Amino acid sequence: MTLQTIEADAVTRYGTGLLRTEVRPLAGGLHQWRRTPGPYAPAPFVPVPRTLPVVTGPGARVVFGAADGVGRTYHLEGEHSVAYLLLTGGPGAVPPQALRDLGTTLRALHDVPPPASARAHGSRGLDRLDSWLTGRAPAPRAAQAAEQIRKALGDPAWATVRGWHQRVVGDTSTVLAHGAAGLGSLIAGSDGSATLLAGEDLSVLPWYVDIGWIIGELVELKWQLGGDPVAWQAHIDALCEGYGRDPGADWQWLAVLRIMLHVHDIAAYLDEPVDSFHQYADFLRFLIGLRGAVT
Repeated sequence: MTLQTIEADAVTRYGTGLLRTEVRPLAGGLHQWRRTPGPYAPAPFVPVPRTLPVVTGPGARVVFGAADGVGRTYHLEGEHSVAYLLLTGGPGAVPPQALRDLGTTLRALHDVPPPASARAHGSRGLDRLDSWLTGRAPAPRAAQAAEQIRKALGDPAWATVRGWHQRVVGDTSTVLAHGAAGLGSLIAGSDGSATLLAGEDLSVLPWYVDIGWIIGELVELKWQLGGDPVAWQAHIDALCEGYGRDPGADWQWLAVLRIMLHVHDIAAYLDEPVDSFHQYADFLRFLIGLRGAVT
């Protein structure tokens, strides 16, 4: 069967300076997702491994994109990401089972021996965060945002966050990781199933990075959107239940790292006014304070 695209005006395109996405409807209810690095992305996608990891079992389906120029192309059932559904409909728009399936799938991925080509002890996201935290952000707006956040948090808190980042990149207990696990890469099917787009950031990292990144996204969405806190917590609980392990109190500093990276990416790749980050600074100060770790 040949996958045929439908009318061109049905194509959905969106993106930032970091990542561009194009979704085309196909015959038979499928969709073609094509993702490419944005024009200001500091690094290309991770090359497609010669031998793709085999991820089987229950949970979300994993699709490793096919190389398509500088981008990746995926064929799957589903036209909206879980991130989109949560942003437009709140926590009730997505069943907790979708997060449970994601956790189950990430555990299965983490149990696969890493291919020799997989990058160890880092990822594109962690690299961007490192540049930002150490004053080496190439984008002037990102550098301005870093200065604003650092002043608002104070040097001790900023140093604490840098220490947490170093803890991640220095941890030698690692697994094969998605590398940029997020709700924007989890695609909701019409039947309640979910598909995880993978391969663009495949890395060898501590297990808690993938889980912590998603928890950080959910924590940020709850803060931004409000809504039933029990429903938001149900998504976090389902994710950890599916994975079979949770990060315990470490969720707080993992969430801080993920949200800090998001602040960087907003400043570097969107047209958000730099002076708009004071609310993020207040929220980050609250999360950092939960650790009682600022000296």
